[in-house]
Amino acid sequence: MKTKKGLLISSTVCGVLIWGACAKPAAEEVPSPVEEEVAPPVEEVVEMPLVEEDTIPEVPEPVVEEVVMPEEPVIIPQEEYADIEQEPDGTPHPDSAAYWYMIRPNDYLTKIAYIEYGNPNEWRRIYSWNRERIGDNPNLIYPYYSLQLYKPEAEVKEWDYDYLIHTVETGETLWSIAGEEYGDGIAWIVIFWDNEELLNSNAGRIKPGMELRIRTTLWPDY
Repeated sequence: MKTKKGLLISSTVCGVLIWGACAKPAAEEVPSPVEEEVAPPVEEVVEMPLVEEDTIPEVPEPVVEEVVMPEEPVIIPQEEYADIEQEPDGTPHPDSAAYWYMIRPNDYLTKIAYIEYGNPNEWRRIYSWNRERIGDNPNLIYPYYSLQLYKPEAEVKEWDYDYLIHTVETGETLWSIAGEEYGDGIAWIVIFWDNEELLNSNAGRIKPGMELRIRTTLWPDY
């Protein structure tokens, strides 16, 4: 009897347990997180500037400005200027005296005419007196060359150059000596003229130990 009762209790308990187990909801499976694929960053496209090939710029040829003589005389009022008397054929009057004018850098005939006669119109006479020296182009004159001018004899000032002796050293040239003594290498032609006989006897060359006459000044200082 007891045995049957015990079996009944056991059966009841097991049934309850089984029912409880069945009644308990099954634990829901939590889905694992899905990793979203991250799109790679969009690279910014930088346009590189086009590099042009190095080119050597064309150097323009130097422009030489030509001094143009006026077509008509330029009249500048001047109370007094040294008028040059001349013969009908254009030659200077016998009472006029000749003298030499050494052309300075940046000189031109109208400028010389104004400096020497106070009137730029006199450039035509200067040109007529020196046409063989100047040539057909009155605009083309060279510094340190001389022009023959005329003034009334009473107005011509006498001037004598003083000289010093320069002993040529190794490596020197007429150009370098002129640059040292006169401050301008182009003035070498003056040294050549002042020592023409000596230089011609040596085929136009200078050599160490040679003694050259050098003017103490190029232009009169009166």
